[in-house]
Amino acid sequence: MSARKFQKASIEELIQWYAEGSVAYGQALDAADSRSANRANDKILGAYQELRSRGATSQLIPLLKSEDETLRTHAASHVLEFAPELGEPTLLWLAKRPGLVGFRAAYILKAWREGTLKFP
Repeated sequence: MSARKFQKASIEELIQWYAEGSVAYGQALDAADSRSANRANDKILGAYQELRSRGATSQLIPLLKSEDETLRTHAASHVLEFAPELGEPTLLWLAKRPGLVGFRAAYILKAWREGTLKFP
């Protein structure tokens, strides 16, 4: 997706693309499909950066309750930037999950606590 497409999108479209990208990212990782994972990650980051530029990142908060754990992980990691009191408990819960989701959540928390987590 082009930067222009993100700029023209509504907040609702950006949230939808963020969620779709996150779910696709999880599926691509499960399938060991790095190209699809990279495309999905670009969609997530493009939507996030546009939400941030509009001061609308708080629209990610409802995604913390998603049934999709990959989406919850992405949302929680981005929510840390402006509402750590919401993102951190979600990541703590996810860090206890088995597999890649738990590993990623634990790693994000570690980086957050060490002050090395960078927001795109």
